[in-house]
Amino acid sequence: MNANEATLVWVDEYSRMAEAYDANVAPRFEPIAQEVVRLADPKPNELFLDVGTGTGLLACLLAPRVVPQGVVAIDLADGAISAASYRAGHAGIRNIRFEMLDSRNIVYRGKLFDGVASNLGIPALGYDRAFQEVHRVLKPGGRFVFSEWPTDPNPSFAAVRELLAAHGTPKPSKELAQVREAVRLVRTDPEAKALGDPRSVLKALSTAGFDRHDAKTKDFPVRFAGTDELLAFVRSYGWYERELAEMPPQERGAFDADLSARLKPLTTQGGIEDTWTLHFYVAQRE
Repeated sequence: MNANEATLVWVDEYSRMAEAYDANVAPRFEPIAQEVVRLADPKPNELFLDVGTGTGLLACLLAPRVVPQGVVAIDLADGAISAASYRAGHAGIRNIRFEMLDSRNIVYRGKLFDGVASNLGIPALGYDRAFQEVHRVLKPGGRFVFSEWPTDPNPSFAAVRELLAAHGTPKPSKELAQVREAVRLVRTDPEAKALGDPRSVLKALSTAGFDRHDAKTKDFPVRFAGTDELLAFVRSYGWYERELAEMPPQERGAFDADLSARLKPLTTQGGIEDTWTLHFYVAQRE
């Protein structure tokens, strides 16, 4: 499997799980998206581009700030675009154009947007090309603001990942086998892993032509009522859902027991308490 094939597998999984993602994941990402909006500082009559919009959380936060202009929100997952359109329509937001586009090939003319933003939506495979495209479509003086996870996952995510690998079915379906290969490629590819390293990201931004760029790190406390709520969250990503769905019953019992044990240090009377560490980047084109 090559990088383009892996990207398409990931896109299909996001598309398949878009409604669950919007219900279980997007609300927990709103504080992160709010920080992106704060750093981007959108102003009335500015035109913004939302890269990797997913189900439209960031676009819907940006749009009211830029009227009478609007937001172009792009993503490769058609299911996510459908969910995003519903989100905006339900909220009465009319100044967003959702389009199924690859951020590595943004088919808009150069120097069009006042700002570009992304909340956990930069593609791991080919992010250098995405940075070049963002630089191309930004007006002089325009800013690019985005958030990204660090390379190493937080403790609760790390526990789920490791235990899924330990207890997953040895006889995966064709679909799960493809997903595993795509996940393996993203998690082991040096360039993809570098997206979690601020030094590498800042270097890539400089190479793409951004004259000024900076990175900051911020922690966000998160709480899950219990393992069921945590698993509902992770299942909303398609690859986790496939692993859990195909896990043999005897292994599922062992998985649940091991997960409870691994999460015990994070468990309080209020539930499972973890900290998400996010990197935020602000780059400007002169």
